[in-house]
Amino acid sequence: MMKQTITKNSKEEKEFIKELEEKISSTDISNIPDSNSFKSITQKLATAIEDLWNKHSKYINITKCSKE
Repeated sequence: MMKQTITKNSKEEKEFIKELEEKISSTDISNIPDSNSFKSITQKLATAIEDLWNKHSKYINITKCSKE
């Protein structure tokens, strides 16, 4: 079984957090006139988070002997 992870206190974690903070800060939420606008903004943010996760995480193999 494979899973994606970012190692705690790693360079990748620091970069992921920095880029995530930048993305959240740059998201314009000043004008959300309706629920469709809200859904659009949250979907764009979710996609950005997923892209950042994929950029900075790595796949590891989980075995019976692996620590969780």
